[in-house]
Amino acid sequence: MDQRQVEPVLQGGGVPGGRFSNNFDFLRFAAATLVVVAHAYALQIGYSQIGLHDPVMLAGRAALAALLAASGYLIAASWESTASLLRFAWKRFLRVAPALIPAILVTLFLVGPLMTSFPRGDYFAALLSPEGLAAVPFFENGGVIGLFQENPVTYVNGSLWTIPLEVALYGVVAALGAAGLLHRRGALPALIAVNILVWFYWFDDARMAKVRFSLYFLVGAFLYLHRERLTLRPAIAGGLFILLVVSAMTPLATLAGVIAIPYITIYAAHIPIPLLNTFGRYGDFSYGIYLYHYPVQQTLIQVTANTLTLPTLFGVSFLVAFAFAFFSWHAIEKRALAAKNLNTTDLWRVLGLSPRPELIGR
Repeated sequence: MDQRQVEPVLQGGGVPGGRFSNNFDFLRFAAATLVVVAHAYALQIGYSQIGLHDPVMLAGRAALAALLAASGYLIAASWESTASLLRFAWKRFLRVAPALIPAILVTLFLVGPLMTSFPRGDYFAALLSPEGLAAVPFFENGGVIGLFQENPVTYVNGSLWTIPLEVALYGVVAALGAAGLLHRRGALPALIAVNILVWFYWFDDARMAKVRFSLYFLVGAFLYLHRERLTLRPAIAGGLFILLVVSAMTPLATLAGVIAIPYITIYAAHIPIPLLNTFGRYGDFSYGIYLYHYPVQQTLIQVTANTLTLPTLFGVSFLVAFAFAFFSWHAIEKRALAAKNLNTTDLWRVLGLSPRPELIGR
């Protein structure tokens, strides 16, 4: 795979030509679909009713882990092909923000006024209050603005917690790269080790233990940086998959996931299957699906008083989220990405600043 032609996974991307030399588009779409299934299941019954080793939620977490592992792999590649802090930040901004901001606005100014239990004026007053502003854009409890309070889960768009995490990890890659440490033998392993220690420390805290998901990103980046020594073999991938299945109902499931999922993901991305290589030729809709499906599901649960079957809730929410994602890709994301190849001097001019030679890079 040409390292000059790859882009991040969770937010999609890829330069035309390069993205069709692997299966990342298909894996991203499949993983986003599994996340939609897992959230439909969780939002119907409530997170408090889900067991520690629930198979549906395990599948959803594995899908999210795969997205982050692939993102780490491709973000490391993107840094190597950019080697400029400004251009790297610009490309990341164009991939994340243009789709994210409209998704938040649709939730707050379309879904919110229709679904809130507050009078319309009170809704906007609450939204613009200090408490409401503090909950935007990665808010969870909709009580501040009167949303989804009768649903089993009161979150407005709980899936968005991964966005600041991933953006922070982009910053980690950029900082290591700019400092010349990204290829130092011990840099990433040291970060991974620290992350594991932090994870163990917060293991009993369900929210803080989410720090483990950054491990998948870091391991994915490590696999890219050592790609020339990485052997991708079906026997290894198969053995790791068996490890995942066998450990699924044990306390070792998460640890097995950290070991197995990054390798399996990168292996699957490089299987030469022409049909999967060209899966994204009509567009990259996974990011939009990821952004929109959660509030769509919450709206359907509220409107139907949670009477839909799980397959119906998944199917309808997926179709509606896909429609939003289709529009997002063709009207916003694709157009934004057209600006990613501006040279560094042009970027400084776009920002209204004078070029700084020390940050231009190559």
